[in-house]
Amino acid sequence: MALLAALALVATVFVAQRTLTEASDVVVRGEADSLAGTVLAALTDSESPPTQADLARELAEQKAKGLRYIALLGRDGKPTLEAGEARLAGKPMVPGTPVIADDRARVVAPIMPRHHQRFGRHQPDGSRILPDGTRILPDGTRIAPDGTQHAPPFDGPRGPGLGLERGPFFPMLLVIEIEPPVLARLRGGLTRISVVAGVAGAVLVAFAVAWSRSAKRLAEVEAQAAREQRLVALGTMSSVMAHELRNPLASLKGHAQLLLEDLEDGKMKTKAARVVAEAERIEELTTSLLDFVRDGPVDVEEIAPHDLIERALHDLPRDRVSVSLDGAPKSVRLDTTRVARALHNLVQNGLQASDEGTKVDLAVSTERDDLVFRVRDRGKGLPEGAEAQIFEPFMTTRVRGVGLGLPVARRIAEQHGGSLKGANHTGGGAEFVLRLARTMEKA
Repeated sequence: MALLAALALVATVFVAQRTLTEASDVVVRGEADSLAGTVLAALTDSESPPTQADLARELAEQKAKGLRYIALLGRDGKPTLEAGEARLAGKPMVPGTPVIADDRARVVAPIMPRHHQRFGRHQPDGSRILPDGTRILPDGTRIAPDGTQHAPPFDGPRGPGLGLERGPFFPMLLVIEIEPPVLARLRGGLTRISVVAGVAGAVLVAFAVAWSRSAKRLAEVEAQAAREQRLVALGTMSSVMAHELRNPLASLKGHAQLLLEDLEDGKMKTKAARVVAEAERIEELTTSLLDFVRDGPVDVEEIAPHDLIERALHDLPRDRVSVSLDGAPKSVRLDTTRVARALHNLVQNGLQASDEGTKVDLAVSTERDDLVFRVRDRGKGLPEGAEAQIFEPFMTTRVRGVGLGLPVARRIAEQHGGSLKGANHTGGGAEFVLRLARTMEKA
């Protein structure tokens, strides 16, 4: 809606610009025609053709009204007399059609026959007869009605290209250029409207972008809140179920182990061993559920990174795990049980994702005040777009997996003010980065 409003605003400014342009053309046409009439009347008011001094004087007198240039054109269309500076010389000259460019307008006005009458009627021999009966010969000599001859009163230019080639100069067109103040005001108003419209459009677009981002954030927050509500409900249910299962499961496991010890080798002992294995798997599931829903305060204690790694890998194949403690501090302060559980889950997932005979890398380092664990496997890597889904509870790609290893590890990282992120490694496989904030003790 904001974008549509901005487009409507741009369209409105465009229409206003066209309207103001047309209005300015009308106003300028009127002012130019009026000023052209005034100048033409002043230049043809005398009995003799206008001179350069007449043009300069008229330019000075009409300067306050915006007059900036005057020119008189001969029959060949070239200026014979001009005053001022022309800026629109390259524009086409059509009588009665003003040309407007920048802040200047040019008008071309024809010199009407009634103006020619001031200079007499032309005769076949090239002479002219003035209204008072005076005859002017082609060389400019005046012959009064009584026959008296006088020297030519006009010393201006004569000859080819200067109007009447066989008589005194007389122009055919008047050209003026004006800078009407109303044009500058109209264009100034249009500029202000355009600036205001541009700012308003930019504000609308910025508002649309901000609103879109806010709506996206709100949707993400609502989705996160919905997930957290589901997790709370799941945690409550899992906690109750795990507590209810632990006691009968411990009894089942204990009796199965005793039965396994008493039986001799055979099918019955194999079946008892399977019962013990399945009981241990269910026991691991209940432990993972309790670790996931555990929300009590962390039990911080000091431990060396080497000892922490040993606790995390105590039941995993050490020959397949490459440990690097080059960047590790001498000691750290954290909840050793929970962090060891998180590292155990990460390494176990890496071993399960890697082929037999390949190793999983576990590196411990420090970055600023954070303790960082990097676990890299040699498997197929994470599916594209699954970087966030793998941390959802019960999300697993294994047949016998429960999908709580990574959620538990991330939960433990968050309890230590840190984070857990996973991504594909450039050298192949996946890499998980467990970052624990403000847990390292300064050496």
